[in-house]
Amino acid sequence: MRPVLHSRFRPGSSLLALAIASLTLLGCVQSRGEDLQVQARLVWGTNNPKPEGSKYTALDAKGREKLRQFKWQNYWVVNQAFSKLDAQKPSRMALSEKCAVDVKDLGNGTAEIRLFELKTGTEPKLVKPVHHSISALKKGEYCILAGDDKAVWDDAWFVIVTATEPKH
Repeated sequence: MRPVLHSRFRPGSSLLALAIASLTLLGCVQSRGEDLQVQARLVWGTNNPKPEGSKYTALDAKGREKLRQFKWQNYWVVNQAFSKLDAQKPSRMALSEKCAVDVKDLGNGTAEIRLFELKTGTEPKLVKPVHHSISALKKGEYCILAGDDKAVWDDAWFVIVTATEPKH
């Protein structure tokens, strides 16, 4: 004798499943980076004052809040660049003579952010690739990459990537 299997399938449940799948797909499409502009900022973390004659600016309050767990008193924005998030090809932004970052929409609701070391006469060296949610960027979250400053002991650098309003 075969055991009787009880199914929880209801005649209307396939319609409900189709509706849920459609909403899920719609959500994925909406979390793509279409028309999303990103800003990348190279930030120097230090206890030193702003160097005389530099064009550095203090990191804004929201950025400082995101870095609150670090020990430095001063966070100077060394440079910033803007780019559109594109699924066709990565968009590279040079932040200094030694540093660049590129961003690309991977098409699955995720942005790939890659940090490069630049040296004259050589190809850019990939230092760190990271994936970050596009919907999180749209909601105001930051993607932060960081490392030690090789030139100054006890200082650090940060690359902060955020979504911005499109520039027209």
